Amino acid sequence: MKVVDCPCGTQVEGETDEQLVANVQQHISDDHPEMVGTYSNEQILEMAQDR
Repeated sequence: MKVVDCPCGTQVEGETDEQLVANVQQHISDDHPEMVGTYSNEQILEMAQDR
């Protein structure tokens, strides 16, 4: 499992890299629409931590 800690306090999880990226992009879309398109898939994966 990988996790990205959003500055808003939400932890976004994913079992695979693809799932994590999709979940982070969905979180951004739902909760931070002004930031849509800000992070590439590679940048998201760089922020990920193994759990």
